[in-house]
Amino acid sequence: MHSFLQHIYIVLLPLIISNVLHMFVIKKNMFSWLTISISQKLFGKNKTWRGFVFVSLVNSIVLYVLDLACNFQLEHTFFIGFMLGFSYMLFELPNSYMKRKLGIQAGQQATSNRILFAFIDKMDSAFGVILVYFLMGFISFPYALLLFIISSATHIIISQLLVQFHIKKSF
Repeated sequence: MHSFLQHIYIVLLPLIISNVLHMFVIKKNMFSWLTISISQKLFGKNKTWRGFVFVSLVNSIVLYVLDLACNFQLEHTFFIGFMLGFSYMLFELPNSYMKRKLGIQAGQQATSNRILFAFIDKMDSAFGVILVYFLMGFISFPYALLLFIISSATHIIISQLLVQFHIKKSF
């Protein structure tokens, strides 16, 4: 059994690294051959296969290296990392779908209910990742709730930093 702090490292650290690297990939338009929209009509032009492939693979590699360095002794580390990275990207899609249906363009912020949409933007992927991690049997429900709160707060802080350093366009 892992301590709660180890769960934070296992879940958050690889996702932070893979997503920050993903922002650099977007900014430099790397792997442009993967910038194919999953469905421009449903989710907008910014939800591409590049994000799914890059975040899932890099997250799995980072978790694998972290597991070796910290000796967490996870089984199927690469698979766990891939699933957490994939679920991060997957759980962003419903919010994108809802915004397209409300007429909010990809990459734009809502004019009404801005705060609500900002929080949903920062909590959707955290919810998905923690849900998958919980369903995989790695964490109890109370710890899952606490990890969700920590993950959402971390996402808000990192997004703000990325905007401040001009790595990301908007919060």
